[in-house]
Amino acid sequence: MKALTIWQPYAQAFALGLKKYETRSWPTKHRGKIAIHASVKPLSAELKFLSEKYNIKDLLFGQVIIIADLTDCILITEDFIKAQSQTEIDFGDWRIGRYAWKLENIRPLTKPQKISGKQGLWNWNEEIK
Repeated sequence: MKALTIWQPYAQAFALGLKKYETRSWPTKHRGKIAIHASVKPLSAELKFLSEKYNIKDLLFGQVIIIADLTDCILITEDFIKAQSQTEIDFGDWRIGRYAWKLENIRPLTKPQKISGKQGLWNWNEEIK
């Protein structure tokens, strides 16, 4: 299964239903199941503020925490940005010309899997628990 490493609290925001798009500078042709891995990178002051604003606690780091279906990759335009909620905007980099990867059927793992993440899309071959 393909996997993507994302900083916290962005990864946890998916699990909490606060976010359904992952914004990236590059597009992907991948569609289908994707594992979301929470990076080990500690929270910056800006990301701590975001966690506090949305009351996100008990962040996991260095673990695959979510399985989802990647269903679309959308070029970010001014009109597309206007259609997003403030919460969605807060949890992404919504500059025009970037891409919004749409995740649906988001399922937090009952037993998150510790693993080292990687940059870009990478293969994760662990059993889903």
